[in-house]
Amino acid sequence: MDWKVLLLTVLSSVAGSSLLVGLTAYLSKTWIAERLKASIKHDYDIRLESLKADLRVESEHHLAQLKSEVDRGAERLRAAALSFSEVQKATITRKIEAIDDLWQAVRNASTHVPGVILLTDYLTDDELENMAKYPKLGELRKQLGGLSSTDVAPKFFQDADSARPHVGEFVWALFVSFHGIMTRVIHVLEGKSADGDRRWHRDASILRMVESGFGQERRIQFEALQGQRLLWLRREFERELFKSFEQLLTGRAFSEAALNQAFEMEQLAAKVHSEQMRVKADL
Repeated sequence: MDWKVLLLTVLSSVAGSSLLVGLTAYLSKTWIAERLKASIKHDYDIRLESLKADLRVESEHHLAQLKSEVDRGAERLRAAALSFSEVQKATITRKIEAIDDLWQAVRNASTHVPGVILLTDYLTDDELENMAKYPKLGELRKQLGGLSSTDVAPKFFQDADSARPHVGEFVWALFVSFHGIMTRVIHVLEGKSADGDRRWHRDASILRMVESGFGQERRIQFEALQGQRLLWLRREFERELFKSFEQLLTGRAFSEAALNQAFEMEQLAAKVHSEQMRVKADL
């Protein structure tokens, strides 16, 4: 045989064997890799499903706990709301009763204002200032001279103190301030001053109390009146009182300014009363 042919045959055989071995190795490697990947994926899938199942159980457990907690909280809130509602109902009922009591005290107080005081609401400034020079006013002057503001004042308040804790300081201060004004009006109309001037609407203490209770603008309005000043005062007082009643019943808080105003009204009324008592003592 030709040695060249033999060499080619051998080389071809070796090359074919190497190629086969290489191809076999490649295919084996690929197959093993795919099997390995499939095995790993299978393991991951099993673990993933197991993890999902565990999470589901845990989630359901936590959800059940949370629902139980929410239910308990809701029950506590319902109980608290019911209790709060009962307290509120009792408080509102007591406020309504206190408002009724205070309004009854206002009505009772109005019956204790001497009729002669109301008659002076129709006199002129000159008649009030110089009543002695008007013979036709002699009887009226005599009746006014027989008045006593210290006797009338307690009748204005009577048992109204019982309503104070439930109506609040502002409403109470309005009540005190208005009846402080009325007590001062009677004091001035008694005519015990040296000059006998009974123009109560020009009295500095009364004007301060009007401004304290109703504001500067309405004090100016009051000073401009030509008559029926007592009627004006009563109307303004009742308007403010009913506004305060409404605010009290609706649960709206009074502002800090209103509470400061209440303090000022009470302080002023107390000061004026003290001054009147000192004047009475001097007489």
